[in-house]
Amino acid sequence: MSEKESRIGLEKFEELINQERELIAVLPTGYGKTRFFIQKHDLLDKIGKIVHSLPLQAIIFDFYNEMKKVLKDNVGYQMSLHVPEDDGKRPYLSRKYMITTVDSFLLDFYGIPVHEIFRSKWHSDIAMLFARTSNIILDEFHLLTAIDVDNVEKEFAKVISVVSNVREAVKKRNRRFIILTATLPRSLIESFKIRPLVLAPDSHPFVTNEMIRVWDNNDGFISSFSEYGMRVKTYIHTGDKRDIIKRIVKDNEGRILIVLNHIKDVEELSKELEGCVFVHGLFTNESKQRIINDIRNFNCVISTQVLEAGVNLSFDVLITDIAPAFSLIQRAGRILRTPDDIKSKEGEIHILVDDLEKQVKGVYSVEITKATYDWLNENCGKCCRMNWRLPEKDKPDYLRLILAIDKSVNNIMQKEREDINNFLNFITNIIQTPQRIIGKIDELFNGSFIRSTSLVPVILKNETASLNWSRFLSLINKKKEWDFSYLKITDDNIEERNIKISENKIYNDRPLTTMIRIIREIRRKEKVDDDLSGYITIIPKGFILPMEFIGIEKINGSEYLYVS
Repeated sequence: MSEKESRIGLEKFEELINQERELIAVLPTGYGKTRFFIQKHDLLDKIGKIVHSLPLQAIIFDFYNEMKKVLKDNVGYQMSLHVPEDDGKRPYLSRKYMITTVDSFLLDFYGIPVHEIFRSKWHSDIAMLFARTSNIILDEFHLLTAIDVDNVEKEFAKVISVVSNVREAVKKRNRRFIILTATLPRSLIESFKIRPLVLAPDSHPFVTNEMIRVWDNNDGFISSFSEYGMRVKTYIHTGDKRDIIKRIVKDNEGRILIVLNHIKDVEELSKELEGCVFVHGLFTNESKQRIINDIRNFNCVISTQVLEAGVNLSFDVLITDIAPAFSLIQRAGRILRTPDDIKSKEGEIHILVDDLEKQVKGVYSVEITKATYDWLNENCGKCCRMNWRLPEKDKPDYLRLILAIDKSVNNIMQKEREDINNFLNFITNIIQTPQRIIGKIDELFNGSFIRSTSLVPVILKNETASLNWSRFLSLINKKKEWDFSYLKITDDNIEERNIKISENKIYNDRPLTTMIRIIREIRRKEKVDDDLSGYITIIPKGFILPMEFIGIEKINGSEYLYVS
């Protein structure tokens, strides 16, 4: 976005952020809402400290680098990715503008410091202080998808419950609570009872009397993307998706993005399509970052959700599995992403409906996805011109699609989990030991009260990745003994060491307890204590994966590693 380009939605957002303590901004993908403070960083002196949470790791480091250019040492980040020779990573959310994953933010918010989680004592007061005295921005939090779970609806309701609890806590402390979104369903917006800002034309069905509606045909984004629906055709395909994908790829010469819901499908398709690169959530953090940077050089990319939101890439053709409305809209946001693309090109969006339940199982809600397909089938048929980037006055557009899933989302919201609310009260209002908190998280939520299960750190050669617990257990059963890597810190010296871990030391239903047990064994071996007054002398790195579990994608002489 040019500094001189008018964006009425952002101008109104700036006005409201100075007036209101709570705000939901519903603005299109690519409108500039996530990067608002890059151009308006002077507002930080007035507003105060901000923690900005994003749903996907792939976005964070690029965003951090952009913010660092204007905020210098006032910006930091927190996530599992370690960036050598960079001091922006903060153990607590301590800098003026902190960029973090939803996971890391919520752990700190409830007094569970991410970098201390496997110690016997925590600086809970410091973690909570930095998190709860900050203004909070949650950016597309509902895109935090579950992976490999039986009841996706239940997990979706869990995320909603936690965010609602955060909102109440922030409100009590008179800090700002801001949700940035292009795709938050209206029933979810209404559940917060916060008056939202919405960019939409007059009389749009998404807009209610309680909303702050803005629209101006002179808005730079509106004038640029008003022709999007005429430049981009949307096709709905039923039948064997593999054959359909091959035909579409063969018939197109532009840049193609293929997004599939399951990692297995991505890997299998990559073997059948020559000249296509692939990336998914099981790539190492380092390889994922490098391949996302390198993707601009390739005309065909196959991916899962890792390229769904916030990644500044533009393609001419999207081929995608059917998914809930909010995910399809994010994926469509990668097509003809810039005004120059709209002026000079035509685009295509192909939505594949083969076996819907199989396509979304373990990743998305079947109910929400069916509602999405039903609307597309009724309003688009086999082919239509639909605006995925901008609301239209009387034509199919993305906000109408979001409205179509409202009943399904509302049904899921009724499943709000009492066990989550009781647990959050348990760790917030009563002083508890780390051991008891960890035990409760394992017992009630399989190691995570945010995701469907705990994430386990693993090492592939010298790179790092995270596996969900169920996938990790499937690997553990294939090997009797594993090497676990850790760092030992003494004064100014850092040594990387390994310890042997046998499979009988892995608790199948206790992921966090398992990690604590391993760390204690390391401390006994190294004869170091866990005194909070000193340095963290042992830092766990993760289980070392043997080569038989490591996949390697070779592109132009470079290697990209992933868990196979």
